[in-house]
Amino acid sequence: MSAAPDIDTLRRGACPSLPEPMPTGDGLLARLQAAAPLSLDQLAGLARLASALGNGIIEVTARGKLQLRGLNPETAGKLEAGVAALGIALPDGFPVETSALAGRDPSALVDPRPLAEDVGQGAAGLLPRLAPKASVVIDAGGGFSLAALKADIAATALPSGWRIDLAAQPAGVVETARAPDAILRLMTLLAEAGPTARMAGLVAREGLAMLAETAGLSPLSAEAARASVDPVGLHHLTDGTHALGIGLAFGQMRAEALSALVAAARAAGVADVEPAAGRALLLTGLAPEAARALQTEATRLGFLTDPIDPLRRVSACAGQPACASAWIETHALARALAPLIGEGELHVSGCIKGCAHPARARLTVVGLDAGAGLVVEGTPRDVPRRVLPLAGLRAGLVHWLEKGD
Repeated sequence: MSAAPDIDTLRRGACPSLPEPMPTGDGLLARLQAAAPLSLDQLAGLARLASALGNGIIEVTARGKLQLRGLNPETAGKLEAGVAALGIALPDGFPVETSALAGRDPSALVDPRPLAEDVGQGAAGLLPRLAPKASVVIDAGGGFSLAALKADIAATALPSGWRIDLAAQPAGVVETARAPDAILRLMTLLAEAGPTARMAGLVAREGLAMLAETAGLSPLSAEAARASVDPVGLHHLTDGTHALGIGLAFGQMRAEALSALVAAARAAGVADVEPAAGRALLLTGLAPEAARALQTEATRLGFLTDPIDPLRRVSACAGQPACASAWIETHALARALAPLIGEGELHVSGCIKGCAHPARARLTVVGLDAGAGLVVEGTPRDVPRRVLPLAGLRAGLVHWLEKGD
């Protein structure tokens, strides 16, 4: 049996970043949030950096951020300079998250970037007093919904104004002109609560009504539910061109596959590439015929190009040996189980942290010191319905799924 993970690695603390990469099982992990879509030259440059400085693995997270794995203390120090040399813009101020194809999605109600800019700049001075994982999400109200993302503060566009959610609880609405001030008031309250405070705790302590009143929110009215669009597939853009969304199995790709994709994208006439929430890349500026040809080539290179591919419903963390916290290898197990899961999501988590998918899933397989726990309609932290031994785990899980008991 594997050695027990160090207790500190079981805490989901600060996020890795370019200046402060995080140690894990395969070296140091660095994360970056691009402030603008990437050019093909920049994407090719990231592939070269991943090969030269890391282990050649690049990831797109569930929140649409980029990660490079397998760095060491010497190469990690070179990565920040390498990213800067590529001219990749990083958030200036607080890193607000926006929905995909911001300003280019014809289904969106607004362009979320002005509000994100106002909040990001306005909250820059609060950064030292906010929790490392404090998050603000600005959803444009189109098909690329960010509702599945955990957020301390989420603003979703409405036909007139913005709906504000606090720790996933609807708090009220605010007109567009007052939205930056309302969000900054809430962020100030969070900062005043201390550098480890999160909105869920603030709501529990102060009450949703008090926070809504402090921010100047008006009561919510009923609104129609809207369907979210998988970023994988073809999407119309406001300029008449198309974006091709491709997915990454478990959010990972090899540098050589990315380099080949960039070459194919150049030939197809891609304008730029945007990492998107849902572990995907959106390649923009395409004519329909070129998009379909690029889609075929991306499939050949191992990317996910069909939104109904079973792997689009599977979340799996890096697992052993890449993660020091993991009790089990995750990717091969997830591939074996994906065709058997049917409807709903499958989550294979190396440990109870649930980094790849903190929310509930139809079935969660979680690595434990005593084996692998099977959690039905829950998260890795929930009590498993059954624990299977690590020896013969794959066969045991397949048998359990097929029998349904």
